[in-house]
Amino acid sequence: MDACHQKSIAVFLDVVYNHLGPEGNYLEEFAPYFTDQHKTPWGKAINFDGPWSDGVRDFFCENAIYWFENFHIDGLRFDAIHYMYDMGAVHIFEWMHEKIRSLEQKLGKTLYTTAESDFNSPRVTKPPESGGCGFTAQWLDDFHHALYTLLDEEGKKFYADFGEIKQLAKAYKDGFVHSGEYVKFRKRKYGTSSAGISGDKFISFIDNHDQAGNRATGNCLASLISFQKIKIAAAANLLSPYIPMLFMGEEYGDDSPFLYFISHSDDELIEAVRHGRKKEFERFGWNVDSPDPYEEKTFFESRLRWDELNEGKHHLIYQWYREVIHLRKIHPALQSFNKNDIWVNTIDDVLELCRRSASGTKELICIFNFSEQSSRCITISSALPHWTKIIDSNDKQWLIDETEYGRLPDTIETGKQIILPPLTVVVYGNLD
Repeated sequence: MDACHQKSIAVFLDVVYNHLGPEGNYLEEFAPYFTDQHKTPWGKAINFDGPWSDGVRDFFCENAIYWFENFHIDGLRFDAIHYMYDMGAVHIFEWMHEKIRSLEQKLGKTLYTTAESDFNSPRVTKPPESGGCGFTAQWLDDFHHALYTLLDEEGKKFYADFGEIKQLAKAYKDGFVHSGEYVKFRKRKYGTSSAGISGDKFISFIDNHDQAGNRATGNCLASLISFQKIKIAAAANLLSPYIPMLFMGEEYGDDSPFLYFISHSDDELIEAVRHGRKKEFERFGWNVDSPDPYEEKTFFESRLRWDELNEGKHHLIYQWYREVIHLRKIHPALQSFNKNDIWVNTIDDVLELCRRSASGTKELICIFNFSEQSSRCITISSALPHWTKIIDSNDKQWLIDETEYGRLPDTIETGKQIILPPLTVVVYGNLD
């Protein structure tokens, strides 16, 4: 921890306060830590609101404080908060928020809490005094789903409610894509609007442990899409008005799978996990055999292949990430989280994302062509008279074996059209 802080790296810990695993779980022997009033997909829910729940609430609240105070953790990521049930007057989130804020005053530093939430509600990040849960930020699954289904046709089989470019536009401009519409997957209207909520209240990503780990063969995004699409995906996330999160190895397109593996000792439990995973994949129509989660080989195959970092396309992906991250750090337009400083337009398979700095003097236009067909046209519209090209994924330095198209112009005038090659991302802006 101290070594990370010496390098100015903050450390977040993933905490699971919605359930406990079936093996080594002895809390029920000591007190009524669980309840039959609520259920989770993984078994009994934690007793946050039933008889004798006061001690349970204190236990979990103090656990959060423990990590902050004794291990100097900077932030906690709460797993699936929608399975933390509490019907009491003072919700467990409000109780934790109060304790963490008190600790902040004691330590004299900011402590962060992020939530994985299935609510699609801005209430998650609103303070308790405004009826919210008090989290610093929440994961933005809708952004992932909207982008992924544009990059991988197979994705539409698993995210049937996504796949339109206008949904990615909404994810950029508002946040939640599903904000009260009928959702086929849920068989009901779902979510509420997050328009106007500051972008730094959301964590965006193109891959994570759930997305890769819940695929039958553990494929990370980089092993599912082309090199050109990897560049688009990376830029789409890093140029977003949100806090971008990178999955391990993503920064160089690591090809190793992230497989589900276990090290249980109970034979019945091992078989139950094997059977459960198999049934789950059958339900989603996977037509491949998933590796045995109990075999050591499954674990070893999931390790990162660090030797790839300096090889071929992987090294180029790494350089691409460095370039786009550098732009994010230096350009004022990419440092504004105000949704009023964002405009999004779509034409066919092309998306134009315009970002403006808080001062209003600096702008960027990020143009994505998701089509594999011939080039598309889009009209640049802005108050600025002219633009200078900053990054172009089709410039020679970012190509390996792809077809080399004619260079996009180094400067363009507002209101003019440009011809975009297939699977391209280009950024124009003003830096002077």
